[in-house]
Amino acid sequence: MTSEQQRQAATVTPPDAARRRRIWPTSLQGRLLAGVLGGVLLLWMASALATWHDARKELDELLDSHLAQAAALLVARDRRSGDGDDDGLARDAPLLHRYAPKVAFQVWHQGALVLRSENAPTAAMSGVAQGFDTLRIDGAPWRVFGAQGAERDVQVFVGEQLASRGSILWAVMRSMLWPMAIALPLLALAIWVAVRL
Repeated sequence: MTSEQQRQAATVTPPDAARRRRIWPTSLQGRLLAGVLGGVLLLWMASALATWHDARKELDELLDSHLAQAAALLVARDRRSGDGDDDGLARDAPLLHRYAPKVAFQVWHQGALVLRSENAPTAAMSGVAQGFDTLRIDGAPWRVFGAQGAERDVQVFVGEQLASRGSILWAVMRSMLWPMAIALPLLALAIWVAVRL
């Protein structure tokens, strides 16, 4: 190899270095813009993750309290309905709302199913007589709350599909992330203008 060829080989940039230059801006303005936007994006994503965690916890507590309240109402209703017209057949409550298929309940009296929502199974929804249980019903994950009447002859189960909780959480996160998605390009434009002036 001649000295001219050696000099040309030494001046050829390796492919990795050329690729890095294309990805990362070389000008001071470009590096400043990329650095500031990268930092802002990381902070926003950390904020979104913290919000996700907190919102999920609060949502679970809120929806668990609704299940417990519904169970308490069904226990109270069953205590008042001891009017003697029980023919021994379980009654199916109709689905009255578009979210109703995601929520189900059962009322058991002395071991017999006496009332259930249309979408509830005929077997007991949970083995936990008092409190919360997370389990699979017909292949789908459910959160179920069990409550007993004062004389322990009434057992109520109220359950909710966990997918509905996820849907609510995603709706909350979408409403938070859309403004961020719009603000980031506007912030980039503002920084770019400020750097150029």
